[in-house]
Formats: sequence, structure tokens, C-alpha cells
Amino acid sequence: MSGVMFALALFGCSDDGTACQRLAGPVQGYESRTACLAAREAALGSDTAMAADYPTVFAQCLDSRQLARLGKGTIDLTRHAAAFASAN
Repeated sequence: MSGVMFALALFGCSDDGTACQRLAGPVQGYESRTACLAAREAALGSDTAMAADYPTVFAQCLDSRQLARLGKGTIDLTRHAAAFASAN
């Protein structure tokens, strides 16, 4: 085991991904990237995702450092695309 934890976070975004907020609710943690990726589709069908008042909802698997760097304010997911590509 590598000791790295992965978090599945939901983001509500504008259609172009430039204005996103992390959705309220618990961030689910996983011991492997594979387990996290397997849970993304279910997360997008969750009550939290379905009730979000955003045109687009994204589910992203991130390690704890990546999640901490994003913070809780409005973020531009297009600016962080390279980090997400390496995380997923």
C-alpha cells in the first residue's frame, strides 16, 4: 500500500468549466485510484449531484494534496486540467 489516499469530490460548474464550486457533502475517500475511479459514475447519480443547481457536475478523483490545493472557493477546472489528467 502506497499510503496515498484518494478523494472523490463533486464539483458544480458552468458549462465551460471555468467557474466551479465543490459541492457540499462528504468527500468520499478511497485507498486506491482504481477504487475511486470505479465510484465516479455512482457519485454523478447521487442525490447531491442530481440536486446541484449547476448546468454541469463533474466527479474527480484527487489525491489529498490536490484536493487541498483546490481549496473551497470558486475554481477554474480548465486551469487545473493537467492536474486532473495526471490524477485520473
